[in-house]
Amino acid sequence: MAGSDGRVTIQLVAEDAETGAWDPQPFRGQSYEAIRAACLDSGILFRDPYFPAGPDALGYDLLGPNSEKAKGVEWKRPREFCAEPQFICEDMSRTDVCQGSLGNCWFLAAAASLTLYPRLLYRVVPPGQSFRDGYAGVFHFQLWQFGRWVDVVVDDRLPVREGKLMFVRSEQRDEFWAPLLEKAYAKLHGSYEVMRGGHMNEAFVDFTGGVGEVLYLRGNTPGLFSALRHALAKESLVGATALSDRGEYRTEEGLVKGHAYSVTGTHKVSLGFTKVRLLRLRNPWGRVEWSGAWSDSCPRWDTLPPEWRDALLVRKEDGEFWMELQDFLQHFNTVQICSLSPEVLGPSPTGGGWHIHTFQGRWVRGFNSGGSQPTAETFWTNPQFRLTLLEPDEEEEDEDDEGAPWGGWGAAGARGPARGGRTPKCTVLLSLIQRNQRCLRAKGLTYLTVGFHVFQIPEELLSLWDSPRSRELLPGLLRADRSVFCARRDVSRRCRLRPGHYLVVPSASRVGDEADFTLRIFSERSHTAVEIDDVISADVETLMVPSKPLELQLVQLFLELAGEEEELNAHQLQTLLSIALEPARASTRNSGEIGLRTCEQLLQCFGHGRSLTLHHFQQLWGHLLMWQATFDKFDEDTSGTMNSYELRLALNAAGFHLNNQLTQALTSRYRDSRLRVDFERFVSCVAQLTCIFRHCSQHLHGGEGVVCLTHRQWTEVATFS
Repeated sequence: MAGSDGRVTIQLVAEDAETGAWDPQPFRGQSYEAIRAACLDSGILFRDPYFPAGPDALGYDLLGPNSEKAKGVEWKRPREFCAEPQFICEDMSRTDVCQGSLGNCWFLAAAASLTLYPRLLYRVVPPGQSFRDGYAGVFHFQLWQFGRWVDVVVDDRLPVREGKLMFVRSEQRDEFWAPLLEKAYAKLHGSYEVMRGGHMNEAFVDFTGGVGEVLYLRGNTPGLFSALRHALAKESLVGATALSDRGEYRTEEGLVKGHAYSVTGTHKVSLGFTKVRLLRLRNPWGRVEWSGAWSDSCPRWDTLPPEWRDALLVRKEDGEFWMELQDFLQHFNTVQICSLSPEVLGPSPTGGGWHIHTFQGRWVRGFNSGGSQPTAETFWTNPQFRLTLLEPDEEEEDEDDEGAPWGGWGAAGARGPARGGRTPKCTVLLSLIQRNQRCLRAKGLTYLTVGFHVFQIPEELLSLWDSPRSRELLPGLLRADRSVFCARRDVSRRCRLRPGHYLVVPSASRVGDEADFTLRIFSERSHTAVEIDDVISADVETLMVPSKPLELQLVQLFLELAGEEEELNAHQLQTLLSIALEPARASTRNSGEIGLRTCEQLLQCFGHGRSLTLHHFQQLWGHLLMWQATFDKFDEDTSGTMNSYELRLALNAAGFHLNNQLTQALTSRYRDSRLRVDFERFVSCVAQLTCIFRHCSQHLHGGEGVVCLTHRQWTEVATFS
């Protein structure tokens, strides 16, 4: 029985609750506790079979097996070159992490920031590990990966050259948590070399599960100091980069261009009637410091009261230094802030509940990789997510009165409701992450240029939004905001929007680019978010095409082929269709040929499984005529084939309104190697859909025309043939 709207609809319902994303999953199925117990029982130190110590673990190019830098490398356990190795020293500090020769300052700067907050550090670096009691040569670390935590096991064989660690080391030479964490990160991505070059936010996010933002600095950026102070107070991780178009180089003032620094503190000092805003930064090298105003040796410190000077100033070459905000703005191009996730922070600092939505998706060439230009017809095939913002921000006065532009949850305090006639706004943080792309560097691939647009959905269109033809409304939407499009793993934007309904469209810059992505939506105030996945339904007339009397010649041909049985088998049906569809071959470039396998499928859908009566053939013929007309309509260039985009439109016109998962599966299954769909493939596809919905319609209850299936049941039904 169909619903009152003349449709059969399939509604997907959730299965039993899955394991929480907070529970770490063993990477490569390796359990730290099981491995450690087995090694202790056997008396043999762990040797990792999934990341064996050797040339492949180092890299593929500059660190490749035959490279100069890989010569003379030995893999040694800390006990083999250190008398008393320790995992973590009690007096560990942010100045412990020092960079080696790998060129991964982005990673080390993030690790140094992590040490500011032991609670965060011990999430990534689980305590209780040691080179003494219970030592088995195995260690483990927990890292966030695209919506879930993974527990990564490593052995403690580290690359050593001329008796020294090649890569990261601790300032305290007997401490080894940092080089082992670096090895775990290298294992997660395939080799040490894939860690060359990156952005701090990438490591920030992997250490915390938080959301990274990039603030692009100008000569005068109002509210920056306040934003950084709020960020550090909320235990956000903060970094800064002095961008360079010619690699890393040291300036006369002691800064390193093209290099990542940790921002580890802020402080305001008063000099007479003047307030000076200071930022504390750290070079992950553990040396090379700023030599300008407020550096360690600057005489301005002598003008401060002794208690301030003693509390702030540490005069030693440890890579950490203070500089004034204006000097910082002159020398640094970007600030990267990672606002921590609720699982890490616990209860919201404002006392309310956290609101987060995480979606996993993929751009597929010829299906939903529509490029970044909203004026292009293919743009609206991109994945889409509807966001409803319900509550405006609360106003929060800022004692600095700087007009900080980054209000809301995370780095800065919330700002917002109507005051003095201002329009209420909602702050929402959108984060788009490309999944698993860093691992592809060894194959010569890199991050795609990606980003997202945000469009406003007017109230008057909401009633039409869940209709099967809602896509027709999309090109008329007005853009409310957009991110930058850049070749980074993480692209985020803090949007300030009026309460209402919005459409978020993440996309790759170029049509046809393929990648997996994770979209996360964060806000402190209430919001809802759902993926716009066109309803899974079929029009009733699609399933039950009115039977038209067959032409006499067609009846005679059927009876002649059927013989005494008066039923056709697959071979006989193929012969009949070859003759009956002959006019189609003459009028278009459509071959009209229907293969034997497709004929067997048609018997399953319209007949008794292995044969077809005249009555059943009459129904089949009505469908074939309708499908042929639809195919010809969307084969706009009369090539006898449709591309994947045309197939999607044709299926919709044929009465099938499908979600992205099923559309993608059908597209991949029925297109050929040239990404084209001919008439026979189209017939096979719509016959499959007809089978699916006829099968589901047998399980309808009541008059609503809705079948409720779990995702597992739907997968079984969708592959029914």
